[in-house]
Amino acid sequence: MRRGVHLRFSLPFFISLFMVSVGCAPGASQSGVSGAVGPSSQGNTTGESPSLSGSQDQEAQNLPGVAIWPFSNGGSFGSDPWDYEALGIGLQQMLITELSLNSGLRLVERSRIREIIEELELGQSGYVDPETTANVGKLVQARYMIVGSFIDANGTIRLDARVDDVETGEILVETATKVEDDREKLLDMVVELGVKIVEAVDLPPLPERIVEERQALDYPAEAIHLYSRALRREERGDREGMADLLRQLTSDFPQHIEGKQMLEQYGIGVPSNPKASIRRTP
Repeated sequence: MRRGVHLRFSLPFFISLFMVSVGCAPGASQSGVSGAVGPSSQGNTTGESPSLSGSQDQEAQNLPGVAIWPFSNGGSFGSDPWDYEALGIGLQQMLITELSLNSGLRLVERSRIREIIEELELGQSGYVDPETTANVGKLVQARYMIVGSFIDANGTIRLDARVDDVETGEILVETATKVEDDREKLLDMVVELGVKIVEAVDLPPLPERIVEERQALDYPAEAIHLYSRALRREERGDREGMADLLRQLTSDFPQHIEGKQMLEQYGIGVPSNPKASIRRTP
């Protein structure tokens, strides 16, 4: 495994960057399917009193914070290659979605991780050392940083993940959480990876019922490919390209919940006359 480059920044630099970061959203929503894929809402829109909202925010802050790095390509090959840069972002968001369904965890939004990566010019590929993840984790107020990678070998995909402890800078789990299967079962693999991660670190588990519901969803490989490409367009600020891909995704695969939510969050709207929803038998 290639050694990461240890970055050195002065203490005042990290203090100033931390002061900027704490003003942003601390994590992903705990209700429904989280994505942190749309523009942040402004103010209290829940209809609750400010004191109640503040109490809930404090409770969320007390939960174990988890941040996920964009997945890196570990050396994919084959005659039918995907857009692997986009897939790394898609897998990152998919794992955020799975773990954010767990009410015992607080997920950091993908946009916050991207901001820090861009600010520190870290790049989104290759090996990321624990010292770097510890520094970034402190900035986004996360206790655990998950660093994942994938290999697509002629349509057979393997997912690996390690978990770094932000407080100690140590690797708690390294490549012990890995899954491998056909590309068409990629959603199942991400769900399984999420289950293995919380088990390995002894974090609160996701209820079995929710795991089964997620595994019952029918997300073909092409749907995940479109979703990943839309996320990459979003990160690049290409709203038109993102909207086109999301419209195609929700038209061809109306069962893709996150695609619909992303359209709604951006106020784009779901295409008319979508196909009937398709689900697998659990």
